[in-house]
Amino acid sequence: MDRELVQYLDEKFQMQEQRFTGLLDQRIEEVKRHTGILVEGLRQEVHLVAEGLIMHVEVRHREDREYFDRKFEDMSVLFHAVSS
Repeated sequence: MDRELVQYLDEKFQMQEQRFTGLLDQRIEEVKRHTGILVEGLRQEVHLVAEGLIMHVEVRHREDREYFDRKFEDMSVLFHAVSS
């Protein structure tokens, strides 16, 4: 092959490689940004689920506590009635 042709082809391949690398880097950065946005959205949704679960547990605990307090009162009344 002619030396000039080899040099020309090398330059063309290098230009294409640089172009491809640049496009690949841009695509990687775009995917990173998109993934970051998705992760942030997921983080917010998990936070909402956790808040809902905490609220449910607190309400359930209060309801259970009220139920057992009433049962204790009922039992206490029965014990006093029987012992009197």
